[in-house]
Amino acid sequence: MRRSDAISLCAALVFSGAASADEAPERVVSMNHCADQYALLLGAPGQVVSVTHVAADPLLSVVTDRLEGVGLNRAGAEEIYRLDPDLVLASRWSDPMAIGVLEGLGVRVARVDGVDTLADIPQNIEYVAGLLGRAEVGAKIAADVSRRLADLPVAEGERPEAAFFGAGGYSVGSGSLADDIVGRAGFDNLADRVGRSAGGYLSVEVLLMERPDLLIMSGVYPGSSQAEALMDHPALSDIPRYRTDGAWSCGLPATLGAVVALIALRNSLIE
Repeated sequence: MRRSDAISLCAALVFSGAASADEAPERVVSMNHCADQYALLLGAPGQVVSVTHVAADPLLSVVTDRLEGVGLNRAGAEEIYRLDPDLVLASRWSDPMAIGVLEGLGVRVARVDGVDTLADIPQNIEYVAGLLGRAEVGAKIAADVSRRLADLPVAEGERPEAAFFGAGGYSVGSGSLADDIVGRAGFDNLADRVGRSAGGYLSVEVLLMERPDLLIMSGVYPGSSQAEALMDHPALSDIPRYRTDGAWSCGLPATLGAVVALIALRNSLIE
């Protein structure tokens, strides 16, 4: 089953429960970064009582302005149970032991993941909105995202080559949201051409030999790190670079802004 079909099925199952406003969960806790952002985007005022500490990181989150009155957690079963939630949002990457403990204590846990393609964003929005008893809100936001997706310009002509080069040289390959973003913006992904289509690491030497048109890098934290320092290797200083932010993670309405920004950059590179 394709991922988009699976999301549609989950959404249908949620909506078939006919969750009314009266049945909507009142104390929602998230224990996953992507679930944090969906919950804060779609939840009613006061409905989300706690999200993970990652939601407060501006390099990884687009909801830092929605945290007033919302607690931060570190996804531990004990701390979450003490919050008396009637719904916990987790993901396939969440600690299975913590999930098992919560479910064993009678806490409802639902899985929420990010998406691998831009086209899956509207369905994921509707799925999470259904979990929160906010189907109408989710439908409106999903419809707006679908419209914006349809309005994105189609990249024609020359396709520059981009290389993901994160901390330690980590790169992203096909089958990922990041890869779909660069493809939709009119770039080819160097990782696919050099045998890193499943992700992996690119060395400075490979980049110097292949000479991509753009380096796509993650944001850098204060302080010093050898892994992050590699991104600023002086031998790569003449290659244009682009820094990602929280809009690149999970698949959110803000992700479309990242596509638009990258389209503009691509156009400037081929002029």
